[in-house]
Amino acid sequence: MTATSADRPMDAPRVTDGLRVPELALPVGLALFAQLDLRFNLDNSTHYGSDFTAGVVVAVATLALAGRRRRPLMTLCVVTAATAGPELFARLTVTLWGHFVPLLIAAYAVARWCASRRDTAVGVGLALAAIVVLMLRVPSVGTVANVPISFVPLALVFAAGRVQWHRETREHALAEHASRVEAAREAHIAAAVEDERARIARELHDIVAHCVSVMVVQAGASEEMLERSPERAREPLRAVQETGRQAVAELSRMLGLLRDRDPSRLDLTPQPGTAQLPELADRMSALGLPVQLITSGDPRPLPPGVELTAYRVVQEALTNTLKHGGPGVTARVELRYLPRMLDVEIVDDGHVASTAGTGHGLIGMTERAAIYGGTIEAGARADGGFRVRITLPVDGA
Repeated sequence: MTATSADRPMDAPRVTDGLRVPELALPVGLALFAQLDLRFNLDNSTHYGSDFTAGVVVAVATLALAGRRRRPLMTLCVVTAATAGPELFARLTVTLWGHFVPLLIAAYAVARWCASRRDTAVGVGLALAAIVVLMLRVPSVGTVANVPISFVPLALVFAAGRVQWHRETREHALAEHASRVEAAREAHIAAAVEDERARIARELHDIVAHCVSVMVVQAGASEEMLERSPERAREPLRAVQETGRQAVAELSRMLGLLRDRDPSRLDLTPQPGTAQLPELADRMSALGLPVQLITSGDPRPLPPGVELTAYRVVQEALTNTLKHGGPGVTARVELRYLPRMLDVEIVDDGHVASTAGTGHGLIGMTERAAIYGGTIEAGARADGGFRVRITLPVDGA
């Protein structure tokens, strides 16, 4: 008999493994002892009919218990048929170990391993019917008056089986819940790792792109000066050298965070933010891109992520201007502190579009702004040059 989805709890434990030695030990041992009981009349039972037939019945009833875990209801059906069925047609010897004990064990198996309430009810009905038949058909076993009393052992083993079933069901549910929690934790960790990798990739891009771009521009300027004014060529070469040192220092710091797990051995210099924008403007001016920095509103501390995003966007925009803006270009950076927003605008008057190249810089700026709920506007100006504007919400800052 099968159970419907309505009869069986979804979290009920299921027995799916094959027969094991401990499961076979009980039915085999009980079968041998029941045969000895039948042969030597150890429990002083009254003998009826053929001992050979009784021996076959006892063997079937006891050995059927081997399937009590995998097929508990079927096992109880076999035991019931073997113990009570023959008594409906002929009177045979009934023993404690060959009839009642297998019946109680099979009833316990149904109570413990049947998840379906319907199968459990059917099993209880079969066990009760078998006891009634034995009590009424075999005078040496009992009488009608003894039928209710004989139900007591059956009720006890059934109650014990259900208690064990509920306990195992709770344990199974807890194990599944723990597995789901662990899976969710692993997924959260994996997502955090991916986010961190993306953040590191953005940082590496900004650092390398800025420093290498500056080095390429200065190296090109130095090459042009070598023939006309060798002495003046030293200044851009020194800028290349200084920029290279900065790139190595920043990369070493970031890679050190990835390699070293001991915080005491790390260079924990804060990430750049709006406070470092004047230094960035001076550095870009020294490299040949005059930058005017204008601050308005009420300057105040902002979340570290917002600070870093604003700095990196300004750095990327000025680097693009330095690379693609053309000769004699100038830039202006306006930093506006609004009540609930930070507004940063970078404008240049170059003659060449500052977005020339692969476009990864603008994509990186957009991704950075999106992380903190901000927006990016970038495009050519009507009167020449290029404009980048980023707005970042700073509620509660």
